[in-house]
Order: sequence, then structure tokens, then C-alpha cells
Amino acid sequence: MSTSAKNSCDIIVRNGCVLTLDADRTVYTDGAIAIRGNVITAVGPDGDIARSWQADREIAAHGAIVHPGFVDAHLHVNAQTCRGYFRGDTSKGDKGPNYADWKAALEPEDEAAATSLAAIEMFRHGITTFVEPGSAFEPDAVAAAADAAGIRCSLADPYLWDDTETMASIPGLLSPSLAARVPPDAKRCRKLLGGQLFRNKDAEGIIHGHVALYGEGTATDELFRAGKAVADDAGVILNSHIGFDIGLAVAMEKRWGKPRFQHLAGLGVLGANTMFVHMNLIRDEEVAPILDSGLSMVWCPFAYASRGTPLQHPTRIPELRKRGAAVAIGTDSARQSSAGDAGYLAFLLSAAAGHALQPEDIIELQTLGGAKAAGLEKVIGSIEPNKRADIVMRAADAPELGPGIDPAHQLIAVAHGPTADTVLINGRIVMRKGRSTLLDEDAVIARARASAKDVASRLGLRQPGNWART
Repeated sequence: MSTSAKNSCDIIVRNGCVLTLDADRTVYTDGAIAIRGNVITAVGPDGDIARSWQADREIAAHGAIVHPGFVDAHLHVNAQTCRGYFRGDTSKGDKGPNYADWKAALEPEDEAAATSLAAIEMFRHGITTFVEPGSAFEPDAVAAAADAAGIRCSLADPYLWDDTETMASIPGLLSPSLAARVPPDAKRCRKLLGGQLFRNKDAEGIIHGHVALYGEGTATDELFRAGKAVADDAGVILNSHIGFDIGLAVAMEKRWGKPRFQHLAGLGVLGANTMFVHMNLIRDEEVAPILDSGLSMVWCPFAYASRGTPLQHPTRIPELRKRGAAVAIGTDSARQSSAGDAGYLAFLLSAAAGHALQPEDIIELQTLGGAKAAGLEKVIGSIEPNKRADIVMRAADAPELGPGIDPAHQLIAVAHGPTADTVLINGRIVMRKGRSTLLDEDAVIARARASAKDVASRLGLRQPGNWART
């Protein structure tokens, strides 16, 4: 084929080990991807793409792994800057301010600073999309920071809850200052419900909207039904926490008089567009409602492990995934982990639970599973024509990715750290050579540090740590 007869595109990623995540799970050992605008136009063997396409820019992968961008299906992005102040449990060991107080003290500029910091960290770990579960007080601030970084996200209205009685079973998730900032009031919830769905008007954009209820038993039956109705009408997901803590799960069971998913099934609020997070307790009676509904389960393995849950109730999520459940992975809050740890932890903890997930399974949870959980399965999750060009190219010279015999195994079991070299989101290069192309990384880190100190000062928090410092 002559050069003049070639198809034109904007970018071609060449000579990569391309994990497509298509229906056949095709891997092109020496593959290429053609991108026009914000969509993938072709993927295949490098020679075929080179013969058929010409681009304004070519990016050489040099044999590195190229994969669909990962989805963090549950990230409290505004917690990124409180690292170190709150260890282990959600509450502090003394009578001082707790995690809920920290959240309540955040100003819009603090949430923006945390989002910018999180975006850079996620890029380096191959994450191109995150779902914020309705815990950002100023979604506009998060949206602006995410848009400036170029990261895809989905946002919801802040703290929709109208009955917080169950919160008494776990200190640290609610405080008087948090309740004052986001009152658990039915009228307030009805007024805000669906308020972030306007973001979906830009069908080509990277900032999306969904419906979220805080959950953990804090939504009355009426609020749950209302939230599901709004989500159904808008064609978006309904997102809710359930079972972060075993004590919370038992409190919900006592309140509802039956296992939680039996109760929710009876309300008519389960469905393929519902996403429930944590699910660290699953009774036998709940398996059928979960599998029959097609709901997405978002496993946050660090939260599961850090609360000692494996010793109380080993997770059933890997088991149910093998039985056909839709599963994604989330960080929860990156207070004690990096944004890239969840997949590796799921790999290890699934084996400990007796239902080991393979590296290929983990990649599916982070791509296809995450896209489905976010309600974006038609947009992202695989490298296929007409999908958005959310693509990650790992570093060709990273020793963790050598010798390159089994790319799935090495990506999940070994190179789960910040090994991304180049990231494209919506066809735009947002990271190159391991650095953001849109943000001044030094300035982002400086703002995050200043924000953390400011919030700690407002709360009168002591310098954290067990060792004396001068």
C-alpha cells in the first residue's frame, strides 16, 4: 500500500506488547494502536498498522506492555493529603480530632490539592479513571482539578444520608463537625439527588456524573428507592458503601431484620447499574440476590485487610467472581497505601481466602470490571476500535517488567508500582516519560504539603509518628 493510500490518524503507539482485553483477550506481542481524536481507530500487529495508517505522531513502546487504563472504582480522593495523621483504625487512639473531623475541615482548595496529587500518583500506576463515591464536599473543585490533570472521573453529590444511627457502631466515620457540614436530612438529600448528572451532557468529556448514597445503613428505604429511580432514569450507576466493617454489617442486619442484600432486593434497588463497595460480609442467603441482579461488587482489599476482617470473615468476593459476579477493585482512601496497591493486594488476599485470582483476572477487574462498575463499559475498559483512547504504556526499561515472558504475571505480581511511562486519556497524552504533561508536579506536591499542614493546624493535630523529631 502506498503512503498516499494510508488512513490518517493523530497518534500511533508502536511496537508494544498490547493487552487488548477484547472479547478474545487478544495479546499482540508486537502490536500497535492507531488513535484519531479521542478514540481508538485500529489495533493489531505492528506491521499491519504501519502499512495501513499514518499519524502526526508516533510513540515507540520498545516492547513494553501497553494496556487499557486501569479504573479505581472507589477512591475518596480528598483523603490523599491526610496520610500519616490517621493510622490503622478510622478513629484516633486519643480524644483528639478524628478522620471525620479532618474531612469536615476541608476547603475547596484542599480538595483540589488532594485531587491533583492523586492524579499524578494514579498515572504512574497506570490508573486513568477514578470513581469518587460522593464524599467530596465540593465536586466542582474536584472536577476542575481532575480536568486540569486530564484524568477521567465520575462524581456524585456529597454525603447523601438521612439516618446515621448505624454509624454509632464504628467511631471515626461520623463526628459532630461532619454531621454539621453534611446534615443527615431527607429534605437535603432529595434536593441534591442527581445534582452531578449534568456532567454527562458532554458525551465526549472526561468528567462524568453518577448517583451515590453514602450507605452503610444510613439511607432510609425511601431514599434508596429514590436514588435508584434517579439512576435508572438517567442511565447511570447507583453507588453505595455496604460492609466496610463487620460491626456495621451486623448493625444493618439487626436494623433491617434480615441479611442486607435480601432487604435491598425486596426494595427493588438491586440491578446491573448498582455498585456496592466493600461487601466484607456476605451471608449464604445473599449470594442469589447478588448474582441474579448483576450488580457490581467493588472490593477494597486494603480496607478489608487493615481491619482484621480476614480473621473474622474471609472475603467471598473472589469466590463469587468465579461464579459470575461482576467485580471491580478500589483503593478506598489512600491514607495507608498507594493508588496502585489494590490489584497486588487482591492477588495475594484472594489466594489467602482460598479462591486465588490469577494475574489475568486481576487485570480484568481493573479494566473491564472497573468500567462496568462505573457505568462506562461502552466507553473504556479495553483497547478496541471506537473505545476511548485511555491507554497506558509501561516503561520498557523497568527491571520489574523483565524478562517479559509473562506480561500479565509481571504487571500484577511484580511491577505493580509506578512503572508507567506514558499515559493517554481520551486520546490526549497526559503523562510522558513518567511525568505529567499538564501539571507542574513540583508545584502540585508543594500545594499538597501546604494543604495538609493547614488542615492539621485548623484541627490542632499533633505531629504524627511514634518517634521524637526535632
